[in-house]
Amino acid sequence: MPSGQLPAWQRHTSAIVSGFFGDWLESRKNPLAVSMQVLDNGDLLDANAPQPTRPCATLCLSIHGLMELESVWHIPGSDGDTYGSRLSDRIHGGVSNLTLRYNTGRPIYRNGEDLADLLERLVASWPVPVTRLILMGHSMGGLLVRSACHVGQDRGQAWVNALTDCVYVGSPHDGSWLARGAHAVAELMSDMPRDYLRVIGEVVDLRSEGIRNLSRGEIVAESESSPPLLPGVKHFAVCGLLARARQNPLNALFGDALVHESSARGEQKSGWCLAGMATFPGVDHLTLAHHAGVAKQLEEWLA
Repeated sequence: MPSGQLPAWQRHTSAIVSGFFGDWLESRKNPLAVSMQVLDNGDLLDANAPQPTRPCATLCLSIHGLMELESVWHIPGSDGDTYGSRLSDRIHGGVSNLTLRYNTGRPIYRNGEDLADLLERLVASWPVPVTRLILMGHSMGGLLVRSACHVGQDRGQAWVNALTDCVYVGSPHDGSWLARGAHAVAELMSDMPRDYLRVIGEVVDLRSEGIRNLSRGEIVAESESSPPLLPGVKHFAVCGLLARARQNPLNALFGDALVHESSARGEQKSGWCLAGMATFPGVDHLTLAHHAGVAKQLEEWLA
């Protein structure tokens, strides 16, 4: 049975396993390893010969985060609306609303290479000329967007010329405090003298390369320095905060529960120039991917 047709519980389980052990599964050619796929309204597309339900000149590709599925974009209380479909009602000529499914346990830079190559094939073979490409990533998905942009520019790929907007939704550009905490706990426990404490540390340290990259906001291989934002493209950052009152100590401690506001804005990055930034108090990390207020903000930026 194709992965796109599996029962929901199996797909969610696969996404969680992928996040923790995806790189290990791939290295052993295990069939549970998730392959990178583009979906159109839940249906798999062949990037070499796509047959979308609505072939528009504007493409919006939404990319989920660690251990997530493309269903994370579905806005509650709507008829399956997502940020991409809401944009389609506002942008002249409509939008082909696409999503990406991928192995979140793999190193981000390797997923970035594959995404750049996939976009090259997809845009070149699209049924109508692509005049505008919007990339939108939630959490790790935003780091993957930046990685693919770096690869596409470095390889001189044609799809980069169609790219107009990159949207980072709760993406830990400067790393995730929770992922860094897991690393610190693993190191501490592994240094303990008792055998059982070392075992606990080793279990905690069983994290995929994707999680390790997330903890530091890494989008390229270790031998490379972090690249700047792709020039000639508008970049937007969406941030969340746990508490509605902006001065609540919870916000300073935990941000949106996984990512601090400063990291979502990339404040430690040099030379960054964002076209727009928006913070949503009272909206946690996961909800950022399907919140009506965020959808309205994206319409104002992109439509």
